[in-house]
Amino acid sequence: MINKIFQGKITFIHHEKDLAVIEYLDNDRKKTIQADISSKEQQRLKDQKIIKKIHRYLVDDQVNFNIKKTGENGSRQFAVNLQYLYNTALEIIINKANVENKFLGYIKKTEDDYFVKEIDSYLFFPLHVSAYETAPSEKQMADPVHFKFENIDKPEKLSASLYNHNYIPEFLAAIQHFKKQTIIDGTVTKITPFGIHLNLVGEKVHAKLSLNEQLSEKINDKSIQVGSIIPVKIIHLSPFKIVVEQAEKIEAGVN
Repeated sequence: MINKIFQGKITFIHHEKDLAVIEYLDNDRKKTIQADISSKEQQRLKDQKIIKKIHRYLVDDQVNFNIKKTGENGSRQFAVNLQYLYNTALEIIINKANVENKFLGYIKKTEDDYFVKEIDSYLFFPLHVSAYETAPSEKQMADPVHFKFENIDKPEKLSASLYNHNYIPEFLAAIQHFKKQTIIDGTVTKITPFGIHLNLVGEKVHAKLSLNEQLSEKINDKSIQVGSIIPVKIIHLSPFKIVVEQAEKIEAGVN
């Protein structure tokens, strides 16, 4: 049966084990079978040119697969060479997001990762939680939350972000510095050949300052070292990336 191609629909995904349950018909009989949907397995299929790109599988995905017998005397069967075809429910969500990108769902946690389960389709999507946010509370995970989709032009990278964020006070302070374009005294925490790492607000908001000739000279003559203060401005700020540039004055020395 390894050469016979079957078509089925994913009805359940075990995220912790990277396993999917596929429902399919065999001689007009409804059957189910499991498949490995891990990144490692998909990379193997991609390397063998069985698939063109790695896919994040969802419930209702229509797929092609072969069946491989395992166990003693072939008593167990497993789906192999899994290939994604389409997902009608996902297409409906993307079309809706292009018109009004506001959805309702429930936050779920699997090990260290958060997901949002869209309330109508029951599809799971990765939820990006910034290092500058407090983790979703038990109440948030019990009640429906509003969220929007990111990367709607790239369905294979579709993810979710909440409308209401619980940012830490230090990040809220950084937002005000960014809006007002005030100068911040950044404290050097590490120096590498690729940049200077800084604490911007307390010890919880960080950025990396790119090296220039002046900074490199001051590093070489020890005017700048771990603990030194470098005045900077935030020129880009998002929950996932903060970019700073050097202000005019550099205050040497170590705290």
